[in-house]
Amino acid sequence: MTFTPTHVLISRTKETPVHLVAGPKGYWLYTEAEWQRDTTPAFEMRPKLGFYCRGQQVVGFRLQPVEAPATAVQPQAATVN
Repeated sequence: MTFTPTHVLISRTKETPVHLVAGPKGYWLYTEAEWQRDTTPAFEMRPKLGFYCRGQQVVGFRLQPVEAPATAVQPQAATVN
């Protein structure tokens, strides 16, 4: 399976592309390395509780959606004179 980031995990010093997957308590945040090795992700986001790393709550992290790539050629509407 190909890694396709859906969000960017942002900390005070780093931005990491991640893929969000629904988990039992919230959402798992897979990095590319974790995705390729098929291991359990270190980070988890729980609704209303925040971010967790290996079961311990952490602060200073936020998620930002990955912007969709712009298409090379935008179709233009026909003009009527």
